[in-house]
Amino acid sequence: MSNYDEALERFHLVDLEYAGGLANHGPMGAEALESLGHQAMIPAFVGLYVPRLLPLEIGRVLSEAEAGASLGDPSRRGDFVATYAARVREGDWRAVVASEISQLMPGLFAGAGHGLLRVAHAVRALEREDSDLRRRELAHGLAYWAARFQTLPGLPGSRSAANPIELGAALAEWPLVGEVESRVGFFHRAVGRLENFREFTRMIEAVPLPTTDSLEAYLDELCRTSAMLYVNQPQARIAYVHGLTIPSALRFLLPYLMESEAGLAAAHALAALGALHSMYGDPIAMPEIDEEVIRVSQDWDEIRYHAARSIQEHSIKMTEACWREDRRAPDPIFRRAAADAALRIDGRGQASTC
Repeated sequence: MSNYDEALERFHLVDLEYAGGLANHGPMGAEALESLGHQAMIPAFVGLYVPRLLPLEIGRVLSEAEAGASLGDPSRRGDFVATYAARVREGDWRAVVASEISQLMPGLFAGAGHGLLRVAHAVRALEREDSDLRRRELAHGLAYWAARFQTLPGLPGSRSAANPIELGAALAEWPLVGEVESRVGFFHRAVGRLENFREFTRMIEAVPLPTTDSLEAYLDELCRTSAMLYVNQPQARIAYVHGLTIPSALRFLLPYLMESEAGLAAAHALAALGALHSMYGDPIAMPEIDEEVIRVSQDWDEIRYHAARSIQEHSIKMTEACWREDRRAPDPIFRRAAADAALRIDGRGQASTC
């Protein structure tokens, strides 16, 4: 067994979240370490991460009607694990992914995006090697997405025919709530403030959905903008980690969506980034000048090494996503953001928010 598979064995014994709503990042961090080429660090990462998690209570298989009625109910996460484990155990796991994510995509912000993220990492691992253990990880990811299913205000693109705002212009002038007191607590709770923030809804509905031909460029722009925001808004590093990792991870799931669904899925990723930026963006924030970050940012091997040795889940995931995006569409901003994440994020002694 690989270090990643051994990590899955341990992570499948524990809950999908902890401390009343913090997502279990463990399996995603382990898979990202393997993708970074530093699988040797996985045991240390697991040893640090697992003790914060309580045992998982497995429930019962839900009927289709029960599963639909239970969407967004985190108390049913054990039932969702049992339900999805039964669905992926045999047969074509790809068909299960295609069927389920099309229904779950409107609730993409589930667990601050960690439902989608855990599924995406599981899919990438399954595409490398199909096994019962990796199928079970897919079931855990789908279960978390369903249990924390969360929509954001607005119907993406619904008003774009009358008064369209192009994606680049929208991102440049995105509305900010500007209330420091609203930023306290879990991300998935903080964005509830947006229900009464009409500027957010207006923007989401005014940006046209990407076409099949423009879809990849649309995601490129989301990821590049998120990396720039991460660098320029250092007071909210973790929020902007998710602003980048969500649209980047969505790429793994696009092959399982129909063309008519893919553009809407990308628009939901925009909504996730926009929600985080609206809540945590500061109009007077300034990038931090750190000579060590600038030095390390010149070399991907050194960036990846520092991220792996940090044994910090957000450092690892952000660096891996930036590395992937930079190989796809090279831009120095990805190296700068990754180097900062590798060196400056230290959540081991801090309260988490996601």
